[in-house]
Amino acid sequence: MSVYSIARTHLDAAVADAERDGLVAGDALHALLVSVVEALKRERGIADTRRALDFQMNNLADDTDYEFMRP
Repeated sequence: MSVYSIARTHLDAAVADAERDGLVAGDALHALLVSVVEALKRERGIADTRRALDFQMNNLADDTDYEFMRP
């Protein structure tokens, strides 16, 4: 099992738990994001956490055409 599949399993479970308790899925996801950012900052420091967040924010669009992908 990869770290990504482990994370996805826990994410899906947290959202399901929140919805079961009558909470909004988006609120649960926001709480997870805040918790993960805090934990990553403790584990890897502010600079690495910022780089990881910047990379994810810069790559949110699913239909972005990157130069290295062009034929």
